[in-house]
Amino acid sequence: MAAPQHPPCRGHRVSLTLLAVLLALGAPVSALGQGVAAAAPLAVARMNCAQALALLSATAMRSAPDPATLRPASHPGADAILRHLTDVALSSPRCPAAFGARGLVKWELEGTGWEPRDAPGQRPGVPWNLDAIYDLALAGKEGGDAGAISATIATELLLPEIPPLPFLVREVGPSLLNAFNSPSAIPDTLRQFQRGRLAAWLWAPETADSAFAAYAAAGGAPDRAALELARVRLATGRAGADSLYFTAAESPDTAIARELRRDIAWIADSSELAGFDSTTPGTRAAWLRDFWEQRDLEALRPRGSRLAEHYRRVGFARANFRLMVMDRKYELNELWVNRTAPFDDRGLIYIRHGEPDDTASAVRAGACPNVSWLYRRSAGNMVFHFVARENPDDWRLVETLANVSGEAGATTRVRRAGDTRSCAVIDDLLESRAALDPIYAKLVASPSRQNWERELALTTRSRKVGTTTDSDPLRFPTLLKAAWRNYALLGSAPGKGRVLVLTSIPAEALVPIVDDPPGYGFRTHIVARAAGRTVELDSVRRIRTSHELNPDQMLSFTTEVPLEAGRWDFGAVMRQPSDSAGQSFRSSSLVVPDIGDTTLQMSDIILGAQHGGLPWSAPDGTFMLSSTGAYPRGEPVLTFYELAGIRQGDTLTTDVTFAREGSKKHSILTFKEPASGRVQRIRREMDTSGLDDGRYTMTITVRVGGDAQRSVSRETSVFIEKP
Repeated sequence: MAAPQHPPCRGHRVSLTLLAVLLALGAPVSALGQGVAAAAPLAVARMNCAQALALLSATAMRSAPDPATLRPASHPGADAILRHLTDVALSSPRCPAAFGARGLVKWELEGTGWEPRDAPGQRPGVPWNLDAIYDLALAGKEGGDAGAISATIATELLLPEIPPLPFLVREVGPSLLNAFNSPSAIPDTLRQFQRGRLAAWLWAPETADSAFAAYAAAGGAPDRAALELARVRLATGRAGADSLYFTAAESPDTAIARELRRDIAWIADSSELAGFDSTTPGTRAAWLRDFWEQRDLEALRPRGSRLAEHYRRVGFARANFRLMVMDRKYELNELWVNRTAPFDDRGLIYIRHGEPDDTASAVRAGACPNVSWLYRRSAGNMVFHFVARENPDDWRLVETLANVSGEAGATTRVRRAGDTRSCAVIDDLLESRAALDPIYAKLVASPSRQNWERELALTTRSRKVGTTTDSDPLRFPTLLKAAWRNYALLGSAPGKGRVLVLTSIPAEALVPIVDDPPGYGFRTHIVARAAGRTVELDSVRRIRTSHELNPDQMLSFTTEVPLEAGRWDFGAVMRQPSDSAGQSFRSSSLVVPDIGDTTLQMSDIILGAQHGGLPWSAPDGTFMLSSTGAYPRGEPVLTFYELAGIRQGDTLTTDVTFAREGSKKHSILTFKEPASGRVQRIRREMDTSGLDDGRYTMTITVRVGGDAQRSVSRETSVFIEKP
């Protein structure tokens, strides 16, 4: 039997009880300091109960004799040993240790080519390695010292780096976990460590936490204890777990580094993994801190959120998406192959993206188990279809919904690699997914090739994005339905700029924090990121109005954020504490102009309102901001923008283009004027009487003189409505 592996421990000693037992077996005292491997060979065929317990203890402590001493020379010899150990186990009083010793012998019989017989202590048709675990589990059920030791050994055998028999862990794991509760002569640095590993695999986090804490208290390796406790406590939201995680990251232990890498590999891309591989014990914690914090900033969450959420997801996957058979067989040309992952494809998507926003399934007689997941994302929704075709525990991500019932849909890519189960056709399969995406309602009405191709485009994009990225978007019980507009403006000094954020919330979403007159409260978290730079701003806003707003009114206010000039990823999240409603928005490319740059610079275009706007103190006076960017036809579109990098006397030629969405037609207005200085702030009114109703992209392009090289453009959206 391969020697069980466990982390080093402090204060490792052979107990006095074990010492007496080993002496009874004939082991010289001088051999104890070097391990029992130097002891005289054991006569397993004549072993008594005390000797069986000593063998188990020595095995658990990695001090067992050469495994060859447990391997009989012949098949009849194996029969005799197993019969003898069975007799010892069933004698009066019963000897649980003999069941465990019988399991050790069976483990060594694996690979001999001998088949189990219909004989005492054997199970015909059950492989030796499986029956070995069953015997150790049987000893565990008997309890006592032998039970705890047998559970320790069984866990070590069942849980190498990639457990080959996950179904067996699931079957006997709970009883082994109970066996650990018995007192034992072996140190807690062994027993509690294996107890914690098994509890974590079965995802019994409270038990795992208790076990790893006991392991640490007994003198277990501090770095190993920190890692194991961090994993469990991060998943369960315990305070201080992140500190343990980063402590473990500083460990020089290469095994800990390897496991940390495996933990992030579920979501990291190849460049990130290469970055991790370049770290040292002195730099690894800082690298991991940045790895997780960048994800927090991307999701507009507090620091530390994504790290804890990652381990919560891994724990959930352990509990719900475990593969019970590791030898996964794939059909030819399947698009996503995961041969060594311990989770099915649902688990791998879950670890990347968390709880789906909606799910749908069609459970029918003869149909393969199936489910579809929807993730709502601002960059485009993702839809994933899973089916368990061959094994109810092995859910696969398929290319199209048609594959759920064995059809091709718009693809002929899936071909059989051999005999596979055919899934029955589900008559109302499309209807069952109608709420996930409009394409499925269209397919219900018309299952045409064109519609199937549209569905394939959706699932293909979902798969490409969903299997290479990860996400953790904010979710709110209620949306504020706010309208956000952010404007990048010139600053007061070279290299400086600012962003004006205009927020408008409809009256129907408002819940006052005080009445008469009503007052409202909001918490805002703003994150701006550029290369190597991060700016965060938290604010609390309380606003009182003179009267209750009408249903068609909006509450509007502004926030200004100072930023350096350059390109920024800009995002904000707002919460209304009175009812936990909230909303977030993001601008992935916000360009803040530089007042000190000699090249032509232009701010964003700020939209104004002729009636009912919000007063804003612009550098050149009050400007009434439009909350919606909507204008009745005939009412002028008011704009404000800034220019820099010009010289007094330059001729500025400005083209204002209105391009209607869905139409090739566009309208152009042209203005010419002299520059009044290095910085110019311009207000314009554009007539809309000749425009049709609809959404327009308004583009303002400014050229200096006739030089096409000195030009700059900005654009925004406006809505023209019926008067």
